[in-house]
Amino acid sequence: MHSRRVLGAIALGAVVVAAISFGVVDVSIADANGCVGVSSVCLDHTVPPVAITFAALGALALLVSILPMVKWIIEAVHVGRMSDHDVAQEEAVLARRRTRALVGDDRF
Repeated sequence: MHSRRVLGAIALGAVVVAAISFGVVDVSIADANGCVGVSSVCLDHTVPPVAITFAALGALALLVSILPMVKWIIEAVHVGRMSDHDVAQEEAVLARRRTRALVGDDRF
């Protein structure tokens, strides 16, 4: 299991990628229709392949961000509810498991 920081970084990074992708979609559609720098109303008639590609990339990035984001929130709530005693017990169990894995002995 990843740490909360890693999960948060993955989730936020994917959201940033999605935002940039959707911005590229908007600009590429406006450019393809000659709407860049025009003050009048512009009708979108053309959707360039670049817009479709970046829309798919943005949607994929949002889907990728959902799982780490949910895990990050659940872990943050779980850690917030745990008492210091529970945290100490959990750390002791994890340390014991790591020691058993390194030593390969079940006598602990």
